Amino acid sequence: MGSMKVIWKRPDGFHGAKPSDYYVVQVANNANIWLHRSDRDNFPFRISGGWQDEEATCKLNRLVNLLGRTQAEWLEYLRQDFHHSRAESAEAYSQALNAWLTSLQSNLKGDHWEIIIMEEVLQDLRQQLANINLPV
Repeated sequence: MGSMKVIWKRPDGFHGAKPSDYYVVQVANNANIWLHRSDRDNFPFRISGGWQDEEATCKLNRLVNLLGRTQAEWLEYLRQDFHHSRAESAEAYSQALNAWLTSLQSNLKGDHWEIIIMEEVLQDLRQQLANINLPV
């Protein structure tokens, strides 16, 4: 997986999008990230370099798009994702998800500020997941 990269798809002109197609969510250290109002599978990040790029991109973006959402929305997504995973238990699922998010950290590509903001987004995701007790 050494060739895997996570890049930030900037909101400028994404699929003919307009500024009104986005909303802003604050992440750690007062950074902001623009999230697409409807395309939660393909935006804001893209993972490339592996055979599961599309699936991994969708999973990461669905998690990122939960930032700023309610605990109930997080639980609903995580419950569905857990049931579609191969994890034996909710604990194993949570550990695998956290390990995956941690592994993405070393594969971020972009300019200095893009990487800092992506790191903060991943940190926020891991923090949010740590605060959720996923029932089976």
